[in-house]
Amino acid sequence: MRLDQYLVENNHVETRSEAKDIITRGFVLINDKPVLKAGYDIKPSDNVSVTQRRKYVSRAGEKLEFALKEFQIDLTNQIVVDVGSSTGGFTQCALSFGAQKVYAYDVGTNQLDPSLRENEKIFLFEKTNILDVDIPAHDFMVIDVSFTSVIPILRHVAKENKALIVLVKPQFEVSLKELKKGIVKNQKTIQSVIEKIVSELKDLNYHIYGYLPSPIKGKEGNQEYLLYVRK
Repeated sequence: MRLDQYLVENNHVETRSEAKDIITRGFVLINDKPVLKAGYDIKPSDNVSVTQRRKYVSRAGEKLEFALKEFQIDLTNQIVVDVGSSTGGFTQCALSFGAQKVYAYDVGTNQLDPSLRENEKIFLFEKTNILDVDIPAHDFMVIDVSFTSVIPILRHVAKENKALIVLVKPQFEVSLKELKKGIVKNQKTIQSVIEKIVSELKDLNYHIYGYLPSPIKGKEGNQEYLLYVRK
């Protein structure tokens, strides 16, 4: 049996994608040694142990935590808007850093993790494109969207927003011809994407506090960036 399948069937994790994540990060030991391949063939005699589990419902939470710590951002008692909430990693992280409540928006449906659905501090809006929404009053915004450019979103929220972190995903900011198996490998292309978004934000009267490469890459292996701005 594959290692990722074993972890799911033995209730260590809920999905194979989650299994792959903790495997590749060295959190799974076989006979007291880390194994980094999800397809590793488990033998009946193998002793499998999980040394660490996810802190958040998705990897996104760890990405945001990294940025909040690096940029020394305090969300205590702040109202946060989460654009592209998906399973809720950013939302969960914001709450763990003291956010008073989170308005969570996503174009999809039934994606928010069940563990978060009953949280009274989360106001969930599914099947909702942020471009069609009047932005509620808030103190901070986090943006993590896929399969679309973030630029139209930044333009839409700029009037009501004073501070935000956006997860820049170069693979969704370039044409298909610039991708190799779904990955942006050309560093000049990546830098061009960042510069374009930074320029757009400056035009929207934001001050650039900095950007950092995410410590966790995208699912296909793309390097992503956490960009922090304020007015």
